[in-house]
Amino acid sequence: MKGPDLHFPHLRANSRSVSLGDAFIALKGSVADGHGFIDHAVKAGAGLIIYTSGYDIDYPDVTTIEVPDSKKALEKILPVLFPAAARVKMIGITGTNGKTSTTYILESILSTAGINPGVIGTINIRYNGISTESSVTTPGPVELFEQLNTMGIGKVGACIMEVSSHSLDQERIMGLSYDCAVFTNLTQDHLDYHKDMETYFQAKRMLFGSKFLRGKAVINIDNEYGRRLIAEASSPITYGKNEKASICMRSLRTIPGGMILILATPLGEMNMRTHLMGEIYAYNIMSAVGAAIALGIDKDLIIRGVEKLELVPGRMEQIRNDYGLDIFVDYAHTPDALNHVLNSARSMTKGRLISIFGCGGDRDKTKRPIMGAIAASVSDLVIITSDNPRSEDPSAIIDDIVKGIKDMTYVSIEPDREEAIRLGIASMKEGDCLIIAGKGHENYQIIGDLKISFDDRNCVRKCLREIYGS
Repeated sequence: MKGPDLHFPHLRANSRSVSLGDAFIALKGSVADGHGFIDHAVKAGAGLIIYTSGYDIDYPDVTTIEVPDSKKALEKILPVLFPAAARVKMIGITGTNGKTSTTYILESILSTAGINPGVIGTINIRYNGISTESSVTTPGPVELFEQLNTMGIGKVGACIMEVSSHSLDQERIMGLSYDCAVFTNLTQDHLDYHKDMETYFQAKRMLFGSKFLRGKAVINIDNEYGRRLIAEASSPITYGKNEKASICMRSLRTIPGGMILILATPLGEMNMRTHLMGEIYAYNIMSAVGAAIALGIDKDLIIRGVEKLELVPGRMEQIRNDYGLDIFVDYAHTPDALNHVLNSARSMTKGRLISIFGCGGDRDKTKRPIMGAIAASVSDLVIITSDNPRSEDPSAIIDDIVKGIKDMTYVSIEPDREEAIRLGIASMKEGDCLIIAGKGHENYQIIGDLKISFDDRNCVRKCLREIYGS
């Protein structure tokens, strides 16, 4: 250590978050090395620098601590700096699809059971009536412990947390131990980062190892990667259509405004009348039920918690209107999610199924033609549009999607997302169903370096007013 000892108001691992007097810990990550940002942290006012030995660090006016490995040091520092985090029960939810919906369902169950819940996820971080928008699914380790510490001080009983494959690979959940871990599914996504499905799976698998999981695993038995986890897990709670599942779907019936779901469970049969719609939600409900059982919640409270939830933002979210039109907005942006959403909609639709979707730029390009093929095979009319093109040309992304479609007879292309939504609504007839997929809860669109205001749900309402009047 060099220089005078001092107290610091915050510990930061991101130099952009450093304020006067803060401590900055330099971490070497998979994308960037924090040691290269020490100078920026010092200029921002950092009063303490923690770094890994082997780097040439010389700041005479700043206290510096050299450690053999800053990541290992951080793992020990975090529980000491944020002791209230240990008061919060931890439920980790991972998988390609269904994480967000499962957090909302389980949050409703915990709240009904009198357990004050907190949530850290894709849409936001929320607890005790406070909600802050999320920039990533899973925050970095310092931000994560800081949030959990605040939850612990605020008497939050349990935190339901979406755990992304990126966060597992990048060790963002270091120092945490989970009372329950849920695996929803694994299907193609993020191959721009993980390169292949096996590497993607190995990242997800980490959550279920002894390093992070001290409690029960809840695993989807109908997914091939889920079955691999089941073979390794100790007495897991399983769920699915498979009759061997601990929680087995006995029947699902669509009714106006929702569905009736009957499950066989270790607590006995659960008969639920829910506002949520479609088989994709049935799986999310089963995963939440499994976690609730793992946490020791009573059967009746579980049922009431499921039935109480009215919607999940941007997940098969129905846009209510006075014109009798069935319009849904969904976050589906992977082949499997799009397939499930469209088939769920197909099962509820008396007339035609119309789908609108695009694919994000600077992301896995191999899924684009696959999603095009799925949309064309399930829908009666497909409108291909722009999603978040980022640095890519929207037309080039659309060309990649079209490569998967053999027959373009019932396919339209409209790169302007608002115009595509307007076209979809104008095309609707009585009994038709319109699915607008890809962005769900997002209230922006990323085009080049610009992040512009855009919300599919608000756009639908605007187009309805323009087409049908007030």
